[in-house]
Amino acid sequence: MVYSIYDAKKIILELQHALEQDTNQINSEIPTLISSLVSIFDIANEIKNKAGVLTVEEIGGIGEQAISIIDNLIYKLDTKQSEAQHQLGQISLTMADWVVSHNAVLSNIHIVVDTLALLANTLQDKTQLAELSHFMTQIAHACSNDIINDLDNANPSRPWRILNLNRGIVATRSHNLDIMNAVYPEIIKAIPMDAPGFFKEGMSEMLRLNYPDEIKELMQVFYDSVKLPAVH
Repeated sequence: MVYSIYDAKKIILELQHALEQDTNQINSEIPTLISSLVSIFDIANEIKNKAGVLTVEEIGGIGEQAISIIDNLIYKLDTKQSEAQHQLGQISLTMADWVVSHNAVLSNIHIVVDTLALLANTLQDKTQLAELSHFMTQIAHACSNDIINDLDNANPSRPWRILNLNRGIVATRSHNLDIMNAVYPEIIKAIPMDAPGFFKEGMSEMLRLNYPDEIKELMQVFYDSVKLPAVH
């Protein structure tokens, strides 16, 4: 589901080679950005099995730098290079996983959230959905306070909101009651203004897609717990 550090670096080097052969690639910043990304993955690979080489603050800073470079690369690549953009998105998950695995903080999750949403849309297997839900929860738990406290309801596309809504959807689609029972309360706490709408939509999906009774019952419990009172 997530590339290893080794595979991510290999993909970056292949992308670097492909772009070097592309005479139509006119953005001169791209080779420099890719070289910087390769260097970061060299660092990540070197310390993979060496505890205490870097502080968690340094790990978080390296992660933020790498994900920002990936954001920038995706923006600068030609729209015809959609496969390269997709691979870079997947590599952002590798970098986020590296940060999480070192108990560091994620302070930039835009491309990570977008890529997780795309990945969720490709999965049907409930075991894989359960694994993805677990990974999304790890990402949520590693987010910086600035991300967590971004409750600006005027911006429905803010990463914190999208991440939590999507991990709720993935948890539901996994049909795993333990995962749902763990994720749903966190959604209520993380995005309290959006939780009623999430569970209302969930109830509609229960009927439309004919979910198993035990899933419907659990969704009903949480829907009732956040349902807004009727206005008379």
